[in-house]
Amino acid sequence: MAQGAGRTTLSLEQKLLAEGVASDVVRACCELFGSYEEAKPYLAGPRTGLPGGGDVKEYWSIKYHRYYYHDGDAASTTWEFPHPLQLSEWLLDASISGLDVGSCRKLLSALLWAVQTNAHKGEFLWNALGLLGRLTANVVDCGNSLEKYRTIRKSNPRIREALDTLAGCGEAVLLAAGFVPGRGAEGGELLTFPAGPGTDLRPLTLVNAKLQQLIAHKGFTGQAREHNDTGDTPASRHSGTPGFRYQQVIHECSCCSLPINDGTDKLVTRKFDTPPGEFRYECEVCRNYNLCERCWDKFMGGTLSPAHPREHPFRTHHPKAAQHNLHSAESATNPWGVQLAGGSAARARERLKDRTGL
Repeated sequence: MAQGAGRTTLSLEQKLLAEGVASDVVRACCELFGSYEEAKPYLAGPRTGLPGGGDVKEYWSIKYHRYYYHDGDAASTTWEFPHPLQLSEWLLDASISGLDVGSCRKLLSALLWAVQTNAHKGEFLWNALGLLGRLTANVVDCGNSLEKYRTIRKSNPRIREALDTLAGCGEAVLLAAGFVPGRGAEGGELLTFPAGPGTDLRPLTLVNAKLQQLIAHKGFTGQAREHNDTGDTPASRHSGTPGFRYQQVIHECSCCSLPINDGTDKLVTRKFDTPPGEFRYECEVCRNYNLCERCWDKFMGGTLSPAHPREHPFRTHHPKAAQHNLHSAESATNPWGVQLAGGSAARARERLKDRTGL
């Protein structure tokens, strides 16, 4: 406890204990964080004894091939793995594996980065993680006793494809698990797991267990529930929320996860306080990769995180600006999305004028 200028400053441990945080969580926070402000986002929920975050559940979206999280108390949904759940997993992993909580944090962070950075790649992501699961399982299952399983040749076509799909994140996961980079006798790049009785298998075992959970759609928590959100009418976790009551297809920004408003509600309701439509920027190389206007500005400024290849071309989707465009059918021959059946070219031009103001 420090004193100065007539006030008393509590240490992080004292502050947490004074708030009623569980003792094991206090120890972990003192190891992981340097201040109360840094620790605070992780402290809600029954694991810590503090209010908030008490009913967060993990789901697997069959439609989008990714995990999402629903907070029943706050009636909110997010793609991001909530901070309180992360802390719970670090503590649980530490108690099971025998590793310190800081090491468990690094291992989970490597997997989180691999999954969230490449979430827009759908099944390509999960095929790549499946291969990592098999490579790590080979070493774990034999107790690191077989030489042939210790070496991963990056020149192998299937391994190369998986590592390219994960864009550096896959190799980061393997390095965090204990593999070390090197070169073979012929100069090829290798990742090798150390031999010998003194090698610590615990990080690799933990990473493999997490990979198996993810591949089996059990999630980071191991308790994820499948949600069949496929159907004739595209479902979205934002459907029916203010500003999105009439929008049929709701795309989310692949970077910030916020829904992209296409202007439908503004046109339907004509209410001044309804959110206006915004531009959507769709990558023509990466499937299901979209950016909202704010993240597009960051992309153009070179500050987008996670970054996206600058050489990829994007298609610009304009917000809806006329009633006729509520059910657009844009194509190369019908770029303004007007329903042309039974209509004339003159009517199409008028509708285009309504939409663009030209």
